[in-house]
Amino acid sequence: MRRKGRLLGIGFAAFAVICLVATYDYSKGRIPQTDSRLVEDVLVEGNARECARDVTAAVTRHIPLGTDRAEAERILAGATITPPSAWFWKPEVENSAVSEGQTLEAIHTIKTTPFVSNLLRVYLGFEDGKVRRVAAEVICHFS
Repeated sequence: MRRKGRLLGIGFAAFAVICLVATYDYSKGRIPQTDSRLVEDVLVEGNARECARDVTAAVTRHIPLGTDRAEAERILAGATITPPSAWFWKPEVENSAVSEGQTLEAIHTIKTTPFVSNLLRVYLGFEDGKVRRVAAEVICHFS
């Protein structure tokens, strides 16, 4: 009976080590695959793991003041990632935009791990169909 318990313990420990290594591999700061220069710049600028950080400068480089509303919305719509193909968790990707009159708030997943997703939150203010105010931050959503 002791032998079965020992084998069961060794098997459980090996499984735990494999899961820990795989989790560490996916959460250590790997930059996700993306075709969006905006997402790349936001992740490269500063610490990609840092929550509640201001990334207005990076977003303003891609959506400068005076940009047409349609062009700004097109750039934000392209801010997507290809999530990792993990075997032990299902990546959650959130992309949404809400427009109320002269403002637009967009949220896009820019990095996802088994425990936390980093989201890019962008606020745009428009006047006469042109971007007049930009604010952006990286926020974390814990699973």
